[in-house]
Amino acid sequence: MEFILLLAISIIPFIIAISILFFSKTPLSKALSLFLLMLSFWQIDIAILYADELLSLATIDFLFRLFRMGPIFIMPLMYFFPYHLIRENPQIKGFKLFFNRIGLFILVIYSLTVYLINFTKLGVMSFTMVLETPLSPSHWLPVYGVLNSTFIVSVLFVFINTFLLLAVTLKLQAHYYKSFYCKLVGAAVLIFTNGVLSGFVFIPLYLSSFNSILVAVILFLGFFQMQSNKINRINRQLTRQSELLEAIMNINPNYLLVKNSLNHIVKVNDSFCDLLSANREELLGQEFTELLSQTQMIESDYEGIQKFIDSKGEVHFVQWGYKELPEYPGEAYTLFFGLDVTEQKQNEQLLLSSEKLKVIGEMAASVAHEIRNPLTTIRGFIQLLKERSSQSEFENLVLEEIDRINQVLKELLILAKPEAKEHKAQLHTRVNLAEEMKNINLLFEAMAMEQNKEIVLVNRLKTSTHVLMEKAHLKQVIINVIKNSLEAIPKEGKVKIILDHYHEENIRIRVIDNGEGISKKRLSRIGEPFYTSKEKGTGIGLTICFKLISDNNGEMKIKSKEKWGTVLTIILKEAS
Repeated sequence: MEFILLLAISIIPFIIAISILFFSKTPLSKALSLFLLMLSFWQIDIAILYADELLSLATIDFLFRLFRMGPIFIMPLMYFFPYHLIRENPQIKGFKLFFNRIGLFILVIYSLTVYLINFTKLGVMSFTMVLETPLSPSHWLPVYGVLNSTFIVSVLFVFINTFLLLAVTLKLQAHYYKSFYCKLVGAAVLIFTNGVLSGFVFIPLYLSSFNSILVAVILFLGFFQMQSNKINRINRQLTRQSELLEAIMNINPNYLLVKNSLNHIVKVNDSFCDLLSANREELLGQEFTELLSQTQMIESDYEGIQKFIDSKGEVHFVQWGYKELPEYPGEAYTLFFGLDVTEQKQNEQLLLSSEKLKVIGEMAASVAHEIRNPLTTIRGFIQLLKERSSQSEFENLVLEEIDRINQVLKELLILAKPEAKEHKAQLHTRVNLAEEMKNINLLFEAMAMEQNKEIVLVNRLKTSTHVLMEKAHLKQVIINVIKNSLEAIPKEGKVKIILDHYHEENIRIRVIDNGEGISKKRLSRIGEPFYTSKEKGTGIGLTICFKLISDNNGEMKIKSKEKWGTVLTIILKEAS
């Protein structure tokens, strides 16, 4: 009966050893499992001595010698723990001389030698029966041979290794490691001391078996507490790393998006949300294919630049790309990244426009000079004819028309190279804006009425308000703008012109129509040389207007919405 009870108790460390090995395969967990396994064999060895009623002495002799590997091989295991600690923690100094691979190998060979001696008469000679007492049932007790001293030395090494493990443990920085190894040292001291007292002093052998249960439970709980603390620490580190990566991702000016193998969006950064004017919650979990049509991202090897117009009407040029991220078990992710090259694209457009203006200017200058030369000659001859003829009214009319053509040719020179600006001295003259706008309005009123359209002038300026700009240039810009607005509105449409002050020293002219409006695509190219939507347009009119306003330190901008109309705003410096 005692044998069955002690055998059942000895199985408990064995079950715990298998449990630890099942959940963890680290070197420490393997060593701890071996330690508990040797502890289990040690207790089985003790239980066999109480099997006198069930087993023959020969069987008891064989099994005792076989399972004696428990108390023998537990010694090199106690050496392995500090050896493993020092190898995993290089910052621990002063123990590498004692704990190394060679020392571990020597102790394993020594334990193997002691175990082999155990199978001879030099290790265990025979067994003697210990009669039943009030404290202990009858059981066999081994009679040791002359070389059993090797086993005693092994036991001495167990205690030395245990106390050295305690010295190494106290140098650990990680609290959860230190706590576990202190439990291991305490459990080892308890079981080894109990084993020595029960083996070499006349106290009941079975007491060490009951202590083994306590030791196994302490080590089991200590190990999983250590693992739990370690996992919590790793989780905290991962959380901090995740937050850091999230912050880095969000401050990245590029557009970043991650989708999983199910084609769902799992991560976007702030730049991407700003591009779409959407909340992160709206995008996360959304089907990636639903987003492709909005952003024109290309899921292929094509590496072109896509044009994207956001909800505010601002144009973005984005270079999209993607990269497959390393696969995780059962999961794969794809990172899409967009580089905003809007500024680069705008610079390219400015350079292109500059080149076009240069070509137009050279052509305009060449044409103007070629026409003005013969006009000068014609004017000279008509002047002579006027002096000789008594009917000078026709000659005067011809001269006026020639002067008018000459003035138009001067306007063409505005687009010429900088050195061709003949009218530079006439710039920045004072013009009475209210009076000039009233005259221009009178010019277009009849045309508007004929087309069943309306022009309304709202003047919020004083009659003495002047702007710094040449009169002919101002007139040319306003006429061009009003003409475009009248062409844009349908019958019974309306063009409203508002004059008012803007900030402190500026005058604002707004020309508002309720026409069809301009699409975002066309609006982004307004003012570009040779770009026009008119069938017979040249694409130069608004280019000249933009240049005239810019040359007079003014600003001209256009806002439009399809089906709603267009607002053109001109801001000029008020003359003091």
